[in-house]
Amino acid sequence: MRSRSLPKARFAAILLLFLCSCLVAFLVACPPQAGQKTQGRPARPSNLPAPSLPSSPLGAAHPEQPRPGKQGMLAVIIDDAGYSLTELQAFLDLPGPFTIAVLPNLPHSRDAAQRVLAAGKDLILHCPMEATGGENPGPGALRTDQSPREVEALLEAAFATVPGALGMNNHMGSKATADAALMAAVIGYLKREGKFYVDSRTTPATVGPRIARELGVPFLERDVFIDVNTGADEIAAAFSQGVEEARTRGSSVIIGHVQNPGVIDILRAGEKELSRQGVRLARLADVMKEREEEPAR
Repeated sequence: MRSRSLPKARFAAILLLFLCSCLVAFLVACPPQAGQKTQGRPARPSNLPAPSLPSSPLGAAHPEQPRPGKQGMLAVIIDDAGYSLTELQAFLDLPGPFTIAVLPNLPHSRDAAQRVLAAGKDLILHCPMEATGGENPGPGALRTDQSPREVEALLEAAFATVPGALGMNNHMGSKATADAALMAAVIGYLKREGKFYVDSRTTPATVGPRIARELGVPFLERDVFIDVNTGADEIAAAFSQGVEEARTRGSSVIIGHVQNPGVIDILRAGEKELSRQGVRLARLADVMKEREEEPAR
């Protein structure tokens, strides 16, 4: 009896050893999982804070900061060209894409327009429009008591003295741009002629952008006037505001005036610093395209 039990015991031991080896191999190959199963990247533990975004070099991260590697666009418009060709030439000599807004019906309007185009800058009409304070906007001004036919005739004459203009912005116009009937006539004319509209926002009551949107006319709105105050420090501060908006919001439209020497000074000095701050000079068309692709501001 004992001789028969020995092989059975030996067999049982070998079988037990084999089963234990299989169990160990299974546990090594398939360790137990804790918690829920996930696919792809593992879930961040709920007790840890969300990873923070790198902060802006000028302060806390801005919720509208451009994507990494994307430069902000700064569009610069220089108003009031047409009075002096000498003043204008200083801006035309600057490198980069600037937009020059030329007043119509002046002795130098046509010459100014030709020089702007020859310099490779963008040209728009700086259209005189009625102001609330009764100031004189200049010859050919659009007024709220004019009929749509009169408005269109004045616009046609104005564009004829600024040949090659891609669109227009308003000169003064705090009363005119708030008048829906007048602006419907203006924007309607621009649509038929394939031109765009830039609202200088001389009044917060302007209806120009709303009507342009309704009629499907490309448009922009001014973000910063850089020479409301003409002191060097004030112009520099306003220019910096425009640059910061371009950096954090993706684009900015700033307006200065050709007769203010401080504007040309800040543009000469600031152009070298734009790239370092993640901003580049841009054409109005580029800013329009960017804003069309982004959510409403």
